[in-house]
Amino acid sequence: IRAMMVAKRIKPADWVTWQVGALDPREDTGVQQWWRDWRTQALGGGVETGDSPPAGSMLCLLTGEPVEPLLTQPKISGLSGVGGLSMGDVMVGFDKAAFQSYGLEKSTNAAMGEAPAQQYVDALNHLIRQQKEATGKNPSRRTNAMMVYWFKEHIPPEEDPFSMLYGMETGEQQTASALAQARKLLDAIRSGNRSALGNNHYYAMTLSGASGRVMVRDWMDGQFVQLVAHIEAWFTDMAIVHREGGNRLAPDPKFLAVGGSLVRELKDLPASTTSVLWHAAVAQLPIPQPLMAQALDRFRSAIVKDETFSHARMGLIKAYFVRQPQGKALMQPYLNPDHPDPAYHCGRLLAVLAKLQQAALGDVGAGVVQRFYAAASTAPGLTFGRLVGNSRNHLGKLEGGLSYWYEQQIAEVMKKLGDQFPRTLNLEGQGLFALGYYQQLAALRTPKKDSSNSNSNSNTEGESK
Repeated sequence: IRAMMVAKRIKPADWVTWQVGALDPREDTGVQQWWRDWRTQALGGGVETGDSPPAGSMLCLLTGEPVEPLLTQPKISGLSGVGGLSMGDVMVGFDKAAFQSYGLEKSTNAAMGEAPAQQYVDALNHLIRQQKEATGKNPSRRTNAMMVYWFKEHIPPEEDPFSMLYGMETGEQQTASALAQARKLLDAIRSGNRSALGNNHYYAMTLSGASGRVMVRDWMDGQFVQLVAHIEAWFTDMAIVHREGGNRLAPDPKFLAVGGSLVRELKDLPASTTSVLWHAAVAQLPIPQPLMAQALDRFRSAIVKDETFSHARMGLIKAYFVRQPQGKALMQPYLNPDHPDPAYHCGRLLAVLAKLQQAALGDVGAGVVQRFYAAASTAPGLTFGRLVGNSRNHLGKLEGGLSYWYEQQIAEVMKKLGDQFPRTLNLEGQGLFALGYYQQLAALRTPKKDSSNSNSNSNTEGESK
């Protein structure tokens, strides 16, 4: 047996089982029943109804029945990729005297019988194994925390809202955007075509490992219809015009693409950030300001390095404002020339000036955006005077018609700004500046024949960068 294990490269923490001929004992109902009876009776896992509790028995926290409590809990496996140990981690553990009370030893401080404890461990191992299998098929789901979930009643994979949130998994889902899928399912429930789903419930939690223990970072549960509505709202709030402009929105971003837009690499995304984003998406909560600030930092870095815009990052910044009071009416996926905040129009103006410089001088390496974005987005009152003044030199290098068109663009934005530029911008102002810059740039890239339809709600497939 040892030689066989070495040949198959079986690790000490791997699970093994037995097979008798062609029979797997685990699948035999007789063996399963014998195992339950043996664990309950021979190991003292429970007390027959009507019997007096034996000496040393305690009430099980899971069942409320008198049991002989376990000194140590079974281990949960599969969390080694999110901070856990390869040999497994415990959900309940009292391995130090400081954790123990009333003279109780180890896990008797949270009394559980062997059978119910094994049941919750088996259930968690099953959920974790499902997520690991999904991660193997879709590596973009790999992060420093693991989200596990289940439903009260079975849900087909193509109708799984969490799968929509993670990204397209099934063939049917790949034929439509996640937003369209969520809306279709929500409409079916509300119209009564899928009324049974309205009585379903979901349960979800975020797990990670820490020093041999399972850390439950978050717990959520609720009605299935609310979950679908919240997922639909997540994609609606994240919707942003495509970076190349045109009459189209950016593809629906996968959940971890949003988290990945906050860091250089997805493996650097803290488990706590993943948990906060997960809660915001599933429970339709506001986007915390620190996450918007992270997105802005990454956006500024991308500007300086002249990197491709991340749809997921810009969608997250937009969602931050949409989920503020009155934000939904003001912040749109496409350019909003009537936005009331001057910070937004300052960003628009920088985009126009950048395109003007490009039209006049071509590729000049570090252009006006790379050189002045940081200053313009924090202190526009001290920066734009020089930029607008220099634009006259660029206008003089263009032919009459094109020069006139750019003059009109600059004048239209300046009209929205009024008499003067804001002296400085706070964090939210910088966020609006970034959105104004991005959406104006996308509008300038939009052919005139498409500009009249820029408020279309059309979407495309795939994952945003």
